[in-house]
Amino acid sequence: MDIDLLKTFLEVQQIRHFGRAAENLFLTQAAVSARIKQLENIVGSPVFTRYRNNLQLTETGRRLVPHAQAIVIAWDRAKQEVSLDRVNDIILGVGAISGLWDLFLQESLNESYREQQGIVWRAEAQPQDVLVRRLLDRTMDVAYLYESAKHSDIKSKPVRDLDLVLVSTPAVTGSLEEALKRYVAVDWGTTFNIQFAKNFGNVPVLLHTQLSKIALTFLLQHEGSAYLPIELVNELIGDRFHINQEAPKIRRRIYACYHIENKYEKQIQQFISLSEQQLEEQGTVEEK
Repeated sequence: MDIDLLKTFLEVQQIRHFGRAAENLFLTQAAVSARIKQLENIVGSPVFTRYRNNLQLTETGRRLVPHAQAIVIAWDRAKQEVSLDRVNDIILGVGAISGLWDLFLQESLNESYREQQGIVWRAEAQPQDVLVRRLLDRTMDVAYLYESAKHSDIKSKPVRDLDLVLVSTPAVTGSLEEALKRYVAVDWGTTFNIQFAKNFGNVPVLLHTQLSKIALTFLLQHEGSAYLPIELVNELIGDRFHINQEAPKIRRRIYACYHIENKYEKQIQQFISLSEQQLEEQGTVEEK
């Protein structure tokens, strides 16, 4: 299998246009079409349906996507590992739901770089299903999630409970109903969404984002309300935000997940320990 066939397939799958995919890959459109045709000959079935300007994956193509992603990532990782200059260098992949990089993982990565010598780090933000699949196919070493990975080959270690509170800017006063009229929705995972819907029903939103810092900046500029971690807004309470006392606190558990047969378990455990320390330090600041 030519790895370039899979890279071309993934580019077309993402762009959904042969011409633009060709531009991104610095190829001619004819070359892209030829690669897709060659791939279809190998798998024995079309991977795209082509109706005028509407390019869609076939069922074969849809099933091929995660396997193609895993193969391309594994190949890129293999090339990196064999090209390392120092014998003792290893590559560790750290992934997380986008919002967790904002909260604590960036600093955990910085601290790990200082303390764990001989490691080349790969850092990614992906949805939960992608991260779990990457753990299973061994192209990701540790992933931080809002939900435990329910698979016998993956160990899910709770590292901390995250307390989310509904905060509002000064212009949003009055009842909980008024606060929810200018609601900014941060994606805190399925469990949070279920709990929020149970408490408040269907609420119209001003903005939907996966990143808490985007929500925070938006609120400071445009006024409104959002569920945010208390440690993120603690220093702004009283001046730029107030906590809505009518709204319940919603707790989210953060899990560090890794494959039980990962050969770098010692290094993974060290990274998890550093991330736990970072979370504990944030909790101490919050208590003060």
